[in-house]
Amino acid sequence: MFDGIFLKNYLKNKGVSKVGYTAINAEDFPQYNFAISLVMKLPKECIRAIIDEDYKYYWMRFHREADRLKEIAIDAEKLIKNNGYDAFALTLQRNGFDMDKLLSKIPYKTVATSSGLGWIGRSALFVCEEYGSAVVLSSVLTNMPLEIGTPITDSLCDDCEECQKACPVDAVNPRKWNSRLSREDIIDIEACSQYVMDQYKAGLGCSKCLSNCKLTQKYYHSL
Repeated sequence: MFDGIFLKNYLKNKGVSKVGYTAINAEDFPQYNFAISLVMKLPKECIRAIIDEDYKYYWMRFHREADRLKEIAIDAEKLIKNNGYDAFALTLQRNGFDMDKLLSKIPYKTVATSSGLGWIGRSALFVCEEYGSAVVLSSVLTNMPLEIGTPITDSLCDDCEECQKACPVDAVNPRKWNSRLSREDIIDIEACSQYVMDQYKAGLGCSKCLSNCKLTQKYYHSL
């Protein structure tokens, strides 16, 4: 029987670490009323590379994992269509991702938190209990009926401020995330994006907020 359980098992067998479902109502994609969140953990070597400031290796591995997840999302789109429903893998290109603003039409993070897979950290990165911020995200839109998860609407970061302390341009605000806030309430996205772009163009990087996250470190040091 092709249903949400079958689809979740299919995606996990493909290598997705966490899968969740949520309802959506998006102006840009009115034909779809459900979204599938795909969360895939980054290899621990990625975290090690940030710690060692080996950004060439980090970006190579990060983009490799992101490309892998994109192909899985496209495979899921095909599978859903082959079973009589419509689907649309929300790749960065299809999602209208703006590299300068680090923003897309339907943020993957919003789909993930609405699906109950995690929350938004002080750094505005997605955070989950199992892997911290050491993840890549994607989404698939569909009209396939799915049993939606319970949204997470408040930060579970407690009093941890490690990502805020790690930011080299003081872009992270002290205020903790909740779903009623805008992104600008918790991070100076202009300062962050400008620094990230400058570093990337220079063949360097940042991602200190990712590697210093307490839950990322817990995952990194786990057996």
